[in-house]
Amino acid sequence: MKKTIRLVLLSSIYGSLSLVSAWNASAQYPAATTKNPSASTTYPSPSDYQRWYVKGDVGGNVTLDTSLKEFFGEVSPGSKVSFDPGFRIGLGAGYFVTDWFAVEGEIASLVNNICSITEAEHVDAAYWQAPFLANLRFQCPYHCFVTPYIGGGVGGSLTTIDAYHIDLNGTHFDGWMSDVTFAYQAFGGLRFRINDTMGLSVEYRYLATESSDFRADVTINTDTDHLRMGGTQSHVVSIAFDWRF
Repeated sequence: MKKTIRLVLLSSIYGSLSLVSAWNASAQYPAATTKNPSASTTYPSPSDYQRWYVKGDVGGNVTLDTSLKEFFGEVSPGSKVSFDPGFRIGLGAGYFVTDWFAVEGEIASLVNNICSITEAEHVDAAYWQAPFLANLRFQCPYHCFVTPYIGGGVGGSLTTIDAYHIDLNGTHFDGWMSDVTFAYQAFGGLRFRINDTMGLSVEYRYLATESSDFRADVTINTDTDHLRMGGTQSHVVSIAFDWRF
């Protein structure tokens, strides 16, 4: 009889402690619930915690051929500039207006070596893009371990040619020149939740810029002081890390 009473008392104490622990846990860590026990686990939405976030990404880019319109004088019709695959690094910050919509700002740097220019005798140069964009981001409002998202943005891009040695039709160029052009992009990806505030994403983005008109400070025996190129189109795949606060 004493053993039975002792077991009942211990069971009551253990049950009370379990209820208190469960109540404290639910009070400290609110989470979405479902009436369907077979439904997948869900996680807090941005409305349940911090809405601001910062992010960074690294990856590679493929920039498509573009037209060469002028190289300190006339060039042959159909002249093109071709690029080697390059890399990208980016930084951004944003704010979740709702659990499915965010606004963000982004800066990045894309670098590609110029592998060839139509009729050029020698090419040793790099092409830099530094886009600065305002983005709108839309994501799935159901916050599971994997969250898909898409978005787009507009802004500008600081484009730069850094030439060590370019010879084309008797004209030699070395040095660097920059221009600022209009830029826009579309992107999409999958975010993998690490915890309530951090995540890793796999992203694809399409970045396009308008034509660039580079102007040399000093030229010798050239028809003009301009190097003009068509707009560029870049396909980018990167890995991104974000932190919400």
